[in-house]
Amino acid sequence: MCLTAPVRVVSIDEGMATVEVAGVRRLATTIALPEIRPGDWALMTSGTLVRILDPALAAELEAAFRTATGETS
Repeated sequence: MCLTAPVRVVSIDEGMATVEVAGVRRLATTIALPEIRPGDWALMTSGTLVRILDPALAAELEAAFRTATGETS
């Protein structure tokens, strides 16, 4: 199953971003979003950042993601 989730970009190094989702850090490729920068929010699917998000929208999506996954913190 493939899940699209809102993530915050922590750092970028040679086309790979370290992102944080639900308190966990993961790697994602920036190939589809070469303009992304640390601190940006984005949608990630299958390890690929696919869309830069407005911070307010990211907060709404993150809350919905937490509700859907049963995360309480």
